[in-house]
Amino acid sequence: MNLVFDSSSIFAAILRNEVEKLVGNQTLELARYELGNVLWKQAKRNRDGLTERGLKQLTQVVTDALNLLDLASVESHEKEVLGLAIRLGLTFYDASYVYLASRSGATLVTEDLKLLERARGAVKAPRLRDLASRS
Repeated sequence: MNLVFDSSSIFAAILRNEVEKLVGNQTLELARYELGNVLWKQAKRNRDGLTERGLKQLTQVVTDALNLLDLASVESHEKEVLGLAIRLGLTFYDASYVYLASRSGATLVTEDLKLLERARGAVKAPRLRDLASRS
């Protein structure tokens, strides 16, 4: 199955120790920045007493997870993405994931409930927990 993971599902795969589901699938280069922002928020809030060492380790885990995926771009397709964003009522960021999934005939995996609901009009879109185990 060809899958496109958004950053919410990549992070969920890390937290659930299910990174094997990422192998050989796709995401956007944008996910690197979105996940970096998640880490920044974790550090800023010092959630769960995260130490500097722990944050560095988590950053490496995120980097390793991203290396399991093929990173794509929507460069030169901005008009199509914007049209999709307007049609589906999504941000440009979220519409980029929908566009990538649609363009590659893939299923979009997301934990974002708003994106999940709106993307289903354009592509197949389950949550991580709905995927069959890929051992």
